[in-house]
Order: sequence, then C-alpha cells, then structure tokens
Amino acid sequence: HLRKHTARRYINMPTSMENPFRLATSATSALVADQQSRLAVIVSHPWGPLGGNLHNPVVVAAVLYFQRLGITTVRFDFCVSQIGRGYRQVQQVEEIADSLLKGDFSEEKALVPTHILLAGYSYGALITASASASIPACAGCVLIAPPFGVQHWLLMFHSNYHLEQATKRKSLARLCILGDHDNFTSESQFLDLVETRFPAETTVGAVVKDADHFFARRERDVMDVIGEWLLSTFPQCQGDLRKLKDLDFSLVTDTEQS
Repeated sequence: HLRKHTARRYINMPTSMENPFRLATSATSALVADQQSRLAVIVSHPWGPLGGNLHNPVVVAAVLYFQRLGITTVRFDFCVSQIGRGYRQVQQVEEIADSLLKGDFSEEKALVPTHILLAGYSYGALITASASASIPACAGCVLIAPPFGVQHWLLMFHSNYHLEQATKRKSLARLCILGDHDNFTSESQFLDLVETRFPAETTVGAVVKDADHFFARRERDVMDVIGEWLLSTFPQCQGDLRKLKDLDFSLVTDTEQS
C-alpha cells in the first residue's frame, strides 16, 4: 500500500526567514531563507504523484534545522508531473544551485554562497544524488530514505543512469539514511547498494531504528544523524555546527568516472 506524503503540523507556510522566489528558466516555485552564509542547503521533496511537495514534514524539518544554524536554505516544488525519467528534475536542482552561486536569491548580494550541500528525501534523494555529479560546488550530499527498492519505476527504468551519476564523484562526502522499517526499501537492500555501489571511503550509511519511510515524529532523530555526520565529515567545525555557515570549503573537482 502506498501512502501519501501528507503534510502535518506546521506546514503550508514559509518559515519566518523564508521568502518566495520563482526561477526564470523553469518557473520553479521556491522558498528561500537567505542568511548570507558561505554554505547553502538545497532540500528536495518526495514524489509529487503521491503528495510530495516542498511542505513535506521531513523537508520542513531539514530547512528549519539548517536555518537555526544560520545557513541559507532553499526548498522548492519539482515541476511537471514527475512521471518520467527524472532528467528535468535534475536540471531544476542544477538551476537552483547556479542561481544561489550567482546571488540571484539575495537582494543585498553582500555575501553569496560559495558551496552547496544537497539534501533530498525519498524521490528527492534520487534526484539530489544524480544532480551532485554536475554541481562542482557541491560539498556534500544527504540522501534521506532513498527509495532504492522502487527506483526503477519512479524513474521509468532509467535509475541506473541516475545511480551512475550519484556515484560519479569519488571524493564527494555522502550520507545515506534509512528507517529499518522502510515501506519501500529493505534494510539489507539499502546496505548492500550503499556498500557496493557508493565509494566506501566517502559514503556513510545510517539506519534509524523503529522508523519507517515517513519518519513520523522522528524528524529530530534524522536531523541528529545528519548533525553527527556533518561534525565528523567537516572537522573544521571543531564540534560547533554553527561554524558551518562560514567555513571556507575547498571545491571538490573530482571528475573520475565510476
């Protein structure tokens, strides 16, 4: 049984820091919290046909988490129906990243981001992972509940292409998170794919106990996993995640083929 990603509690409105923005090329609707940080986080949502949108609770939890750390965030709605191969959605993430780095989202443009952290939930995790290959300023990628068990259908049997893109940059830091009761991907399937397809040196797989695909009332646990990963991946923070926003990340320019 497929369950819609329904919004709960706080949803369907911007946070106090967010402003609406529409991208010129794709006409993408986005909510942007410009905090003049060096790092910006782009968060992608679940599959639209099952109710996924930028107001999803996990998406909102992620942007709130990073906004509290003083980091610029963008959440957005995927365009068109999302019934397809996913290429258009990857282009949307690329367009948003380009706009962030150019300062299009910032009215003051006093300080624009120099690096991007990509985060995606469910279908958005598959798209985010694929887009990481074509965004040189991407400093890391977080995949929350990637639906590996049904990716062939979600991406119209083009999932192998997206997986190749997702694993293309060997030195890119990646975090993959799954609930051990996920509705679409078994724990063994998740761990096998993470361990055999993703670069072992730069990929961390984490399993949240007693959580399903939707992480109902478990969003904080997911954010805790992300926080621990960030601290270990970027030791320049010196134990303080608030330093992330001003870190001078080195561009990852690895172009090795998988």
